[in-house]
Amino acid sequence: MTDIKRVSTGIKGVDKLVEGGFPESSITLVSGGAGCGKTIFCNQFLWEGLQNGEKVRFISLEEPVDDILADAKVFGWQFEDYEDSGQFKMEYIKPASGSHGFIDKISELASEGDVDRLVIDSVSVMLGAFGGTQAKKRDNLYDLVRNIKRAGPTTILTSEIPEDDETKLSRFKVAEFVADGVVVLYYTGVGEGTFRNFEVRKMRRTDHTPGTHPFEINDQGIKLKRDTGF
Repeated sequence: MTDIKRVSTGIKGVDKLVEGGFPESSITLVSGGAGCGKTIFCNQFLWEGLQNGEKVRFISLEEPVDDILADAKVFGWQFEDYEDSGQFKMEYIKPASGSHGFIDKISELASEGDVDRLVIDSVSVMLGAFGGTQAKKRDNLYDLVRNIKRAGPTTILTSEIPEDDETKLSRFKVAEFVADGVVVLYYTGVGEGTFRNFEVRKMRRTDHTPGTHPFEINDQGIKLKRDTGF
């Protein structure tokens, strides 16, 4: 599948698992429990785009913008340096119950000026705010995905995995079905130790490497550990 144009994740070792990167214009779900590194993964993905001269957008549905930017600075990612040029924009949007104006706002941000990379953190908040049945949640998410696909950025959606049911791939068990790819970050405590693992559960148009792969978070962000061969 080497004829598919790929977008580098910017995370050491991950691109080798997915034939060089996420398929261009694809939508990937990054899911995991609390503290597993989802937001770091997203920031690292966007920072890679900025270093390549791309236009990127981060839409937060939960955390305040200032908190996300402050956390990014710990890794040396000075996103504010790219705001004046329009290359980077981060915006907090509060999902309104039952309001499709929210989806319209995301679509507007995704399509303005040929955005290359987009992060929406997290769709769990959106689906919870909208309420309704599982079928209705899926319809709402399909509406969002269709609008993003129309705009064309390579996109990451995040979702929490409930701590009481780690067999799920997302909180409401719908996002994994509408996304092109699913990446799961695991954070497990055993005794006094903690272990982080990365898994590509699904990636359309990609011969991805199966299984879990240990990773670490250091002062440069996320990277797969060397004993995985990367």
